[in-house]
Amino acid sequence: MARVLVVDDQKVSRATVAAILNAAGHTVESASSGPEGIERAQAECPDVIVLDVQMPGMDGFEVVERLKQDPSTAPIPILLLTAQAPTEELLVRGLDLGAYDFLNKGCSRAELLARVGVMARIKRGYDELASVARVSGLALEAVDLQALADGVAGQVARTFRAEVVLLAMPGAVSVPEVRAGFGIGPDDPGWFVMVDLVLEHLSCAPGAPAVRFTAGDDGEWPYALGAGAGVCVARSSNGPAMLAAFRASGVPFGDEDLALLGLLGRQATLALDNAVLHAQTRQQARALEEQAAVLEQAMTERSRFFASMSHELRTPLNAILGYGELLQEGVYGDLTPTQGGTLERVVRSARHLLELVNDVLDISKMEAGKLEMFPEPTELALLLRDVAGTVELQARNKNLELEIRPGEPVHVVTDPGRVRQIVLNLLSNAVKFTDAGSVRVTVSSAGRWAEVRVEDTGPGISPEDHERVFQEFEQTGGSAGRGGTGLGLPISRRLAGLLGGSLGIESTPGQGSAFTLRLPLAATPPPRPGGTRAP
Repeated sequence: MARVLVVDDQKVSRATVAAILNAAGHTVESASSGPEGIERAQAECPDVIVLDVQMPGMDGFEVVERLKQDPSTAPIPILLLTAQAPTEELLVRGLDLGAYDFLNKGCSRAELLARVGVMARIKRGYDELASVARVSGLALEAVDLQALADGVAGQVARTFRAEVVLLAMPGAVSVPEVRAGFGIGPDDPGWFVMVDLVLEHLSCAPGAPAVRFTAGDDGEWPYALGAGAGVCVARSSNGPAMLAAFRASGVPFGDEDLALLGLLGRQATLALDNAVLHAQTRQQARALEEQAAVLEQAMTERSRFFASMSHELRTPLNAILGYGELLQEGVYGDLTPTQGGTLERVVRSARHLLELVNDVLDISKMEAGKLEMFPEPTELALLLRDVAGTVELQARNKNLELEIRPGEPVHVVTDPGRVRQIVLNLLSNAVKFTDAGSVRVTVSSAGRWAEVRVEDTGPGISPEDHERVFQEFEQTGGSAGRGGTGLGLPISRRLAGLLGGSLGIESTPGQGSAFTLRLPLAATPPPRPGGTRAP
């Protein structure tokens, strides 16, 4: 039933309308003048206002205008009463001001109740939508979980004109418990007793409806609150949420109230669960940021350590190599065959260790972002012929055919030293792991890319190891016994990326391997001697 305010300066007319509405179960308040009606409307916020048009001092039209200007009373439907059938002028004026309908004072009881019933349903629909919208707004505006819970409790109290509201949602590991109240706060000694008593009246099965009950003065309840209603909302995890409202006035909760309370309970639970999830996400994000900062610091310290140790190790290693080469050249006298063989192993081991130190230094520089590039116009065919000469003797000693196919001149603007480092690593690996057949290098262009392809007839690499060979210190089964640091290919791929290109692999076991270095082509070829450009 609705709460109706009847505003009429005539006592008999006012009492007659109030009696009809009371007999139908509506709750009725009365006012005998326009100013009093405005005051009562602002204080009570009724569902419907039945307003006499002709009143001394402030007539019904002015009351309508004043009520529609106040946001708290603007949504209330107003039914205007007239002693005679309203003229077209009165109808237009009243509707323009915001009144919903006109009714003659001589109308039947059924017509009055029908008009009031329609307006009450309109107001109920508005209240439901407004309540849902306000709870949704709270979910967007609340800065933290407790603020959201307190806002929901206050909104429920406003919607149902309740003196007390209880909201409880249990927590779990890493999930905070939610407790909020209106009229009785969670710090009140009777709060938990009230929650337990409410839960005794509710079903917490999924989809359970809201129910009404009486919080009387029988001694069981810590406070005599009269009419109460509550809903228990099942959740996918943790315990169910509970929302309850109480009216000290004793006005019972109707079926429409229960439906709305159930809707708000489910919406509030969803909003609170989302707020918990967002809070956990923010907490995890902060933890990840802290871990990332610690990890970044550790990586920085590691890179500094590698750089420092690499520089410290290179000095004695270069000295060992220098003196070893002097001994091999006979500067300090002739060596016996046994001494020469031993010295060769020492020099070879020193070179291997220096290679490892240089690789580690390169990695530390790349991780620290301090590896510098010095691009310049470069003709790849010339660079490849120079690099091929470095491994030519090694290939000849293994009876391998080393074939260079430069093709058409391909010009790039890149760091030739780093390209040489990549290609030398690819050629050295190809010769090292190929026992018979050939190693072939080709240069070509495809679209906006220059491609350097190194192919061999070695044992090949299985598909599951294609990416593994580019991981630091990783060696496949066929390469574990052939030496190497396991850093050459990872460094080469990183260098290719820093040069704006890529390094890929094509390989099948028993059919050899092919590594392709792609570099961006120069926009225009560099000028030839004499000032002319290549065609």
